[in-house]
Amino acid sequence: MLGRLAAVFVLATMAGTAGLEGSTRYDPRLRFRTISTSRFHIHYHQGEEAEARRLAVIAERVAARLDTTLGPPSGRVHVVLVDQTDLSNGWATPVPLNLIEITAAAPDPASSIGNTDDWLEMVFAHEYTHVVHLSRSAGWIGGLRKAFGRMPLLFPNLYLPLWQIEGLATFQESAVTRQGRVPAGDFRAILDTAAARSRVDPIDRANGGLVDWPSGNAAYLYGAYFHEYLAGRFGAESLSRLTDETARRLPYLGAPAFKRVFGESLGNLWDGFAAHAAREADVPESAPIRLTRHGFIVTAPRFGPDGRLFYSVVNPHGFPALLAQHPGAGEPVRIANRYLGDGIGFAGRHVIFDQAEIVNQVGLQSDLYAVDADGGPIRRLTREARAADPDVSPDGVTIVCTLQRHDRRDLATFRWMPEGGAAVPDTLVSEAGTHFSSPRWSPDGRWIAAERSRAGAPSEIVLVDPVTARVVRTLPAPGRGRSVTPAWTPDGALLFAADPDGRGFRIFSSDVEGLEIRRLAGTGPNAQFPTTSRDGGTLAFVGYTTEGHDLFSLELNTARWDRVSGLATAAPAPREEPVPDQEADRDRAYAAWRWLAPRFWSPTLESDVDELVIGAATGAADVLGRHYYAAEAGWTAERARPDWQVAYAYDRWWPALFGSIADDTDPHRGGLVRTVEINAGALLPVRRVRWSQSLLAAFHGSTDTVECATCAPPLDARIDRRALRAGWSLHAARGFGYSISLEEGWRATVSTELVREALGSDADSGSAVADFRGYLPAWPRHGVIAGRIAAATSWGDDRTRREFSAAGNGPQPGGYRFGFDAVGLLRGVDEDDVTGSHAAVLNLDYRLPLARIDRGAGTWPIFVRALHGALFADVGHAWSGRFVLDDVRFSTGAELSVDAVVGFVLPLTLTTGVAWRETTAGDRGLAAFGRIGRAF
Repeated sequence: MLGRLAAVFVLATMAGTAGLEGSTRYDPRLRFRTISTSRFHIHYHQGEEAEARRLAVIAERVAARLDTTLGPPSGRVHVVLVDQTDLSNGWATPVPLNLIEITAAAPDPASSIGNTDDWLEMVFAHEYTHVVHLSRSAGWIGGLRKAFGRMPLLFPNLYLPLWQIEGLATFQESAVTRQGRVPAGDFRAILDTAAARSRVDPIDRANGGLVDWPSGNAAYLYGAYFHEYLAGRFGAESLSRLTDETARRLPYLGAPAFKRVFGESLGNLWDGFAAHAAREADVPESAPIRLTRHGFIVTAPRFGPDGRLFYSVVNPHGFPALLAQHPGAGEPVRIANRYLGDGIGFAGRHVIFDQAEIVNQVGLQSDLYAVDADGGPIRRLTREARAADPDVSPDGVTIVCTLQRHDRRDLATFRWMPEGGAAVPDTLVSEAGTHFSSPRWSPDGRWIAAERSRAGAPSEIVLVDPVTARVVRTLPAPGRGRSVTPAWTPDGALLFAADPDGRGFRIFSSDVEGLEIRRLAGTGPNAQFPTTSRDGGTLAFVGYTTEGHDLFSLELNTARWDRVSGLATAAPAPREEPVPDQEADRDRAYAAWRWLAPRFWSPTLESDVDELVIGAATGAADVLGRHYYAAEAGWTAERARPDWQVAYAYDRWWPALFGSIADDTDPHRGGLVRTVEINAGALLPVRRVRWSQSLLAAFHGSTDTVECATCAPPLDARIDRRALRAGWSLHAARGFGYSISLEEGWRATVSTELVREALGSDADSGSAVADFRGYLPAWPRHGVIAGRIAAATSWGDDRTRREFSAAGNGPQPGGYRFGFDAVGLLRGVDEDDVTGSHAAVLNLDYRLPLARIDRGAGTWPIFVRALHGALFADVGHAWSGRFVLDDVRFSTGAELSVDAVVGFVLPLTLTTGVAWRETTAGDRGLAAFGRIGRAF
């Protein structure tokens, strides 16, 4: 759930990158409509009308409560409800307008955000808190807003540490709904376990950028419970005062507001919070055997027919994977790469599993796959079915799974075909507003146990009769908490996890009738996903340590089970029916033009070729991100004519369309050079989880006019270039959380430009650029051998023919490049020293990690992730006539780099290096250099 990241995205696309990145947000097949209330515009698409009207009621109710505690935002809020991804999420931004996006898919109750009986209410409370909090401006900054509008720099709360932004929203999601993460036992177990071992992270590790566990959860975890601590000690109203106080301070300088509001420094308050967490920590005794040491996220273990334990792991060391391990024997073996997904079933020698793939370039949706139990080719079983959580019937004939729908998650079945094509699951049970998860066949095939979530009640375990397609029984719950992840023992008893006391999940067992429920002792602070060995002697489950989640086991013949009393079957509360808003407009088709007026302008100040240029900029985007535009103009005292540029992108369909026009004048040898440039084109992206590619087609036109009366001889020249451009790019390289660069795979980009008199150019010419790079893992862990070969060539009339450099210190980020520096990378050599109509470079790096740091400095907006080095060898040459081997340049040396996060969200690599450069003719020397970014 994002705040500032969305703002960065909007501003970046308004600056003109939308057309170059192909950042389409929504499937073009979606047709949006808008309904309005007194506070909100709700934008939704076909199939979501009922949920959109329910969201309108929720939004008004939640806003009425939060507006009295935190205060209202300025202006109406736009809320986009979209159903194109199976990942439960949302984001919010106050610039350039108040905007919230909510994905319709509800989370699995076993997930870290699953403690809710109404997903829309919880996620809206979180995101609306962001809008209220981040849109605040007070004091003199608020006064400037009246002059400059919604200029991003005039939203001070956008620049707070992530724990402050996400922490307040996570605290409020629970304060409003009485659910969410703050009272969730599995979420609190992360804090309790750290506090009990005196390992509460210092404030700098929660600011933003942390890779170590709890990684991306750190801002939500520490921020939420720190705000709970402040509210408990100083009163909930103090949070509103803090919001106002930080809103009147300069960006990144909000920490002193704590002293003003609470009378104590932020550092002392954080120390008090850590001490309080240690006193309150309640970590149950634990006596299981630890089977794995992956940390981070481990899910869904299942014992296979051969006794191996299959499970999934997600951590910063590599691509998410499906692994198998013989309990107590040897290292786990990677069976297949697996992007997300929890379900595992077995059909003979095949493992049936779910994973997510990008669908229609924009949505992550789940489907089912099969792979041999020892690895090998992966076969897709369903296609765009949004199917997940598979299990196979005991006779190996039928697969049960879930299907994600607009307002529900159904149970479905289909026949297993070992050699067949894509299957179409048939719906077994479907109930409006009801979400099923984790279906599991009983050993005799008579029942399917599953999680069921309905409005007004915690998730529960139900039994479904696959013959009558009906829910026939609901198991009594051990309290009012969630009941999740059912599993069967070989003798037909049910195991499941539940969190009745709000202190983490425990493992429970039940007979099919639900007459006796017992709790397993000694499983530690949190235990989920129980599974038993085929002989019933060993129980394995996902447990928790300060390193994250891992697999643990207990021998059932020595385990202690405690009988549970006070059982109750949860009955759902009645769903609140939508109440028409008296001030609501009628339902109408979405109209982008209504939201395209500029909402801010920003003064600009730029030093351009020894000139001081003063100007202004503005831009806008509509709510759905179909249209983006940006405009800028600047003046200098030396001349009356302004420099200006305008950019526009239309990003609804594929391909995305973009265009820009610019007029820029600069001093040149005592005279002036004026460049008028126009670009227009289309970009067609094709995205998948493991790779992406794109095709570019564009027109480029430029006119350069040089006037210099004082030059000898005087200059008065004009050069016209009109060109067609085309390109293809493939990105199949990957990096991970702990990587120091891209770590495996390869990338390729090929582009060409044809300049033609028929288009208005002074002469005919052309050029082509090719760039190929590959990455191989090396010693030590996360070491990399990186190689690159790139070349550029031009032909035609010298008046319009391009010149290229083979030198320079980089960076070379890749992508479509047509200019002078399209390929050059010869470290330690100035880019102007090796130029010609043709250029070629060969780069080889050995990159190795030196230190993992993951620390910042208090609340300053700088966080250092890692220190790493590289040994490199570069070869480059540029020529215009005949290739001369003696003119080839060589460069070898070493680099030292720091990976950092600045501004709490922006990753940055700072590099310094030394190079020994020479040519075959004997020219040699030592040179130092610096760079922002990786070499390639």
